[in-house]
Amino acid sequence: MNNTPIVEEFIRMAKIDTASRQERELADYVKGELAAMGFTVTEDGAAKHIEGATTGNVLAVLEGQLDGSILFCAHLDRVQNGLGIQPRFEGDNLVSDGTTILAADDLSGVAAVLDGMRRLVRSGEKHPRIEVLFSVCEEIGLRGSYHFDTSVIQSRIGYVLDSPGRIGRILRSAMGKAQLFLEVYGEEAHAAYPERGKSALNAAVKVLSHIEDGRVDEATVINWSYLNSPTPCNTIPGHVEAKAFAMSRDNDKLAAYIKKFHTVAAQVAQETGCRIETKDILDYPAFLTRDSSDCVRLAQRALGQMKLRASVEDGAGGFDANLLSRAGIELVGLSTGYSGNHTVKETLVVEDLIQSGCLVTNIALEYAKL
Repeated sequence: MNNTPIVEEFIRMAKIDTASRQERELADYVKGELAAMGFTVTEDGAAKHIEGATTGNVLAVLEGQLDGSILFCAHLDRVQNGLGIQPRFEGDNLVSDGTTILAADDLSGVAAVLDGMRRLVRSGEKHPRIEVLFSVCEEIGLRGSYHFDTSVIQSRIGYVLDSPGRIGRILRSAMGKAQLFLEVYGEEAHAAYPERGKSALNAAVKVLSHIEDGRVDEATVINWSYLNSPTPCNTIPGHVEAKAFAMSRDNDKLAAYIKKFHTVAAQVAQETGCRIETKDILDYPAFLTRDSSDCVRLAQRALGQMKLRASVEDGAGGFDANLLSRAGIELVGLSTGYSGNHTVKETLVVEDLIQSGCLVTNIALEYAKL
C-alpha cells in the first residue's frame, strides 16, 4: 500500500518547497501532469493582483462525451513551516518528521484529483466535461479564488477536496469571515490628572464591553484577539487599536454583528468625546448547499458504491467553496483523511488518501446518472 502511485505522488509533491505566493514549482508540476492526461491547461493572472505572488490559479479542462460539466478543486499552497518536509510512515499513516507540517492540507486533495483523473482517463468510460481548478494563496484568505474569473467555469456542481476528517465526510457549509478594526483617538494627559485627558483605552473597552465576543450563537463566533495601547503607565492613553475576526455560517447574522459594531462605536465616541474610527473587511461570505442538492446526493451515491458511510456536516473555517459558490455553483467539501493540519502533528490516513482518488473517479462517472 505504501508504494501506491497516489502515495508516492503525495510524497513527491510534499518535498517540493511551496508556500503561499510561492507555488511556482508545484504549479508547473501539476500543469505537466494534467497536460499529459490530455487536459487543456491554463494559468490565470491572479498573481498580478496578489503582492509578492509568483503563480496564478491553474485551470484544466478535459472535454467529455456526455452532457454536463463537473468541477474538482484543491489548493496548491500550504501554511508556514512547510519547507523541507520529510514525510514518513507511522503505522498506517503518513506524518512529517515532527519539525514541519505534512502539507496534507491540501496536497492530499491535489493528489486525489490527479489520481482520480488518471483513473478516469485510463478507464475509457464516457464522462462529462471535467474542470479542475488548483488555486493559489488559499491559506492567506482565499486570495487565489478571490481573483479567479468564475465566468470561465461551465460546471454547476463541484467538489473542493480540502477538509479535515476521515473519508466520507461531506461539508455542506462553511463560515464567512470578516475582519474588524477599531481605532480610538483620545487626549493624552499626566496620569495624576485624568480629568485633563480622554482615555482612548477606556473608550475602546467600553466599545468591546457592549458587543459580543466568543460564541455568539450556534452559527456565529467572534474573536477580539488584539488590543494595543503602547502608553506608559504615567500617561492617559491617547491612541488604541483593536482587531477581530467575525465568523458565521449565516451571512445575515454576520452582517448584523458588523452593523452593531459600527453603531456601538459611534455611540461611545459621542459619550466619551474620543474620535473612533471603525472598518470592516469581508474576506468571504458563508455558503450553504442543501442536503437535497444534486451535489450532495452525487457524493453520497459515489461513497455508497465504495461501501463507505457518508456524513453530511457543517464546516467551520472557510475554504475556496465560500467564494466559488458566489457564481451559483453548488459545492461541498470532501475530506481526504487528514487531521492536525497546520501543526507538526499533522497526520494523513494512507487508506483514506488512496480511496479519495477512487472517489473522484466515481463521482465523475456517476454524474452522468443524475
